[in-house]
Amino acid sequence: MPNIVRVARFDVNLSRVLGEGGFGKVYRAKDTSKDPPMECAAKQMSSMRMSEDELKKEVGVMRKVGDHPSIIGFLHFEQVAEHSTPEVRDSAWIFMELATGGELFDRLIDSGNLTERAVAPYFKGMVEGLLHCHRRGVVHRDIKLENVMLSADDPRAVKLVDFGLAVCMPSTPDGGFDEGALLHDKVGSKSYTP
Repeated sequence: MPNIVRVARFDVNLSRVLGEGGFGKVYRAKDTSKDPPMECAAKQMSSMRMSEDELKKEVGVMRKVGDHPSIIGFLHFEQVAEHSTPEVRDSAWIFMELATGGELFDRLIDSGNLTERAVAPYFKGMVEGLLHCHRRGVVHRDIKLENVMLSADDPRAVKLVDFGLAVCMPSTPDGGFDEGALLHDKVGSKSYTP
């Protein structure tokens, strides 16, 4: 039996985990304000583990860049201090477009390897998405195969996800950054760093 909880206008299926990371889990959900209800993804983060500023920064970045076909679309943000179920209490939720094709990482693992021809559309979408971010002054800082989602409707399309480590910086109209605005902190996934 599915474990469904209501958060704002969304029904979140806590039995359907789509992914898990260092700061939370992503569940399958439905936006009940749509007719018929629209499938979406719900990223749950603990309000105890992340500061309000960190939460607002990630939401702000998603709002800033989420209008591009190669970036996951932002739908809603909700903080829950009290709730009848302990699984939802003291958490923050980012509701976003559902990428139905899984991770690029899984696609690579399932294939064993990918030819240059097979990778070309993924790479093109990633570059287009990152250029869009850079033009808006956003640096993602955690690009990895697990943060590139695919679409079942368009197997050549990609969606960049997880803007938790992203930062905003002054940018130039061509997508470059001011040379004086360098970042020196180390971020990203430990399994990808030397």
